[in-house]
Amino acid sequence: MIGLLLIMALPTTIPSGEEPLVDVAPLHPRFRLDIRYATADNFAKVKAYPVARCVLRKSVAEMAVRAQRWLDERHPRYALLFKDCYRPDRVQRVLFEAVRGTKMQGYVANPNTKTGSIHSYGAAIDLTLHEDGVEVDMGTIYDFLGKLAEPRHEERFVAEGKLTRQQVENRLVLRRAMTEGGGFVTIPNEWWHFNAAPAPAIRKRFSRLDVPLESIP
Repeated sequence: MIGLLLIMALPTTIPSGEEPLVDVAPLHPRFRLDIRYATADNFAKVKAYPVARCVLRKSVAEMAVRAQRWLDERHPRYALLFKDCYRPDRVQRVLFEAVRGTKMQGYVANPNTKTGSIHSYGAAIDLTLHEDGVEVDMGTIYDFLGKLAEPRHEERFVAEGKLTRQQVENRLVLRRAMTEGGGFVTIPNEWWHFNAAPAPAIRKRFSRLDVPLESIP
C-alpha cells in the first residue's frame, strides 16, 4: 500500500518552475547512446523503456557537455557513451522487483521509500567511454551487480589479478572527465554512475518524477 501511494503521489508532468528534461544526444556531436533498458539486454531481462532516449534536467545535461569538452581537450580519442539517464519511478519499480530478496538488492535503489533513485529526479547518469563507437574496456560490463564493478575495491582487484591496470586507468579517465570536467560526484559501488550533486542537494532542488519518457517533448 505504501508503494502504491508513492506512485500516485509522484508528478507525471514537470512541476511548474522546475527545470525541464532535455534530450542529451543532440548536445554534442560525439555523444552516443546505448540505452539498455530500452532492450531486454540488461540485468532485469525486460524491456523497461518504450523508447531509447537519454533525457536529463537541463543544467545536468550541460554538465555532461562540459565533461565531454574535458575529454576533447585531454583525451580526444574518447567520447561519452550513455547507458541510462532520467528513469521514471515506474521503471525503477520494475528494476527493483527483479532483484528484491536477492544478494543484488543492495545495488538497486528501493522505490518504496521517500527518496527512491536519483535517476528519477533527472540528475543521475550511467555511462562509459567509447572510441570511434567501440566501448572502452572497464573490466566489467555496465550494470554488473557485484564487487568487481565497485570503485572502492579496484586496487585490491588489480593486486589479485582480477582487474588490469589499464582497465582501472580507463575508469579513472571517465571519473576525472565527469568529476573534474563536469562537476559530477561518484558513488562507491558503480564505476558507471554519476550524480549531479550529493543526493540530499538533488532532492531539495528537484522533484522525484514519474513522467513517461515518451511524453517528454
